Amino acid sequence: MIVLLSSMSMACVTEDGSSPDKNGSANMVTPEDSNNEESQTEPAVEIILFHGTRRCTSCIVTGQLLEEVLHTYYSGEVANGTITFREVNAETDRKTAAEYSVRYVSVYINHAVYPDAFTYSDDHDRFVEAMRKKIDEALRNGS
Repeated sequence: MIVLLSSMSMACVTEDGSSPDKNGSANMVTPEDSNNEESQTEPAVEIILFHGTRRCTSCIVTGQLLEEVLHTYYSGEVANGTITFREVNAETDRKTAAEYSVRYVSVYINHAVYPDAFTYSDDHDRFVEAMRKKIDEALRNGS
């Protein structure tokens, strides 16, 4: 219960001004690619699962489910860098955790906390449905 409430409170302390390319997750664009309007200098959707060194079951499952969703439904977008996903140990990578103002286990999509990721971690189908909806929305809106 504390983790859920803590995750939900993270929405009040996010930093929207951070840039994904500061932490190395952006795609690099070569000079010949700069003429292509579809080339990107950063991912359209950046997903980060922040966790601690000692991970609980729901944190581990959430990471596995995110990998499954991305592999099953967005493999092309992951391959071309449109979508990135990484897991960050907030205890050892304090710089990245500070960029996102992370204090608790949480999932961020484009620098905004997504608390529902842990809400549905025990319901595979609901997790997949909710995550796909959120990723599709982020792809459409670019945020």
